[in-house]
Amino acid sequence: MAYTSDLRVKNLIKDVDLEVRKLLRPFGLEDKLYLRSFDESNEDSRMWDKGGLSFNDPETGLVLGSNDSGWFIDNAVPLVIVEGTFGTERGQFGDGQLNRFSHSLSVAMNGYIGVTLVPLVGQSFIKKGKKNDILCKKINFSNGLIHKGMLTGAINCNSLYDGKYLIVDPYEESELKSLVFHAVLNYFNKDNLLDGCVNKIVTRMKSLLGKQIYGSRSNQVISKLYDKNGQVISTNARFYTQNFEALTTSTKRDGHGLLGKTLINLFATKEVIYSVFIRLTKEDLDHIKRREGKETKYITNHPRINVLCCQDLVFMKEEMKQKVELFRSSNLHQQTEKTLIKEIQYAFNNGLIRVNTTP
Repeated sequence: MAYTSDLRVKNLIKDVDLEVRKLLRPFGLEDKLYLRSFDESNEDSRMWDKGGLSFNDPETGLVLGSNDSGWFIDNAVPLVIVEGTFGTERGQFGDGQLNRFSHSLSVAMNGYIGVTLVPLVGQSFIKKGKKNDILCKKINFSNGLIHKGMLTGAINCNSLYDGKYLIVDPYEESELKSLVFHAVLNYFNKDNLLDGCVNKIVTRMKSLLGKQIYGSRSNQVISKLYDKNGQVISTNARFYTQNFEALTTSTKRDGHGLLGKTLINLFATKEVIYSVFIRLTKEDLDHIKRREGKETKYITNHPRINVLCCQDLVFMKEEMKQKVELFRSSNLHQQTEKTLIKEIQYAFNNGLIRVNTTP
């Protein structure tokens, strides 16, 4: 059986657990700490109070992503809950990393410490990339950096909730060990350095952001969304190119990434945000709302997310209308579509495509 990313994460967490217990032994707290971790991922999906590793959004009651493992005290009081991935070492160079964003978010929203373990600088072997002459001239690789949207969203979350959203490199497992150890001491009112552990991690997260603002390079971010009368109604909107199949079939699984992007937009502001699905009809949205997929259910039911479809679009130019209508049935893997997506973004930002928000 392949050594999966999930199994690798859970084994690392079990190793950290053993080290933390050694540190707690002199304090007589070794047996006060519990670790919840399952070999089967279907156990993770149960809610925390039902013995699983999932949490609700406390503001809406909607379910967010499950986690890999979690430390807790008697009466199942969560201390540090962990979601992990080695995606930056497995070819996830872009928005695919956002699939995991909701997992630690749900923990922080409930007032606990949520940790996402991910290599901050990974390296993946790919068909095209830099030549690795040391190993073999035929082997190519590319560096996978942590997604700046993950960092931005986590930092914003920390300013909104009593809990914490922390991103830790699994190769710096001493940071996770110290975090858990001092969280236990803090819970039992012992002298501790929990605030220092948290601040150290957050400082590193901020340093990785640099000056580049997340979304400024994305072709689907709408910096100015206009209503049909030409009034700007949002400066925090995004259009999406997923079709009905991408959001309803198990082979596509686009709902995970879609939720991640939406959540980052949502927690960048306290205002209503707009998600414009230019390839979905009202009938498509109605069908998606009736489905049980937790990602699309969250997006279509959240009170601060205004979901619009192709029938809500108002075009100022017939040529652009025809391009978007053709786009609905086109193959997004074709290179020419990237140019069209940029045209659509320009049209939104300059009021050439507007939206009708009247029901």
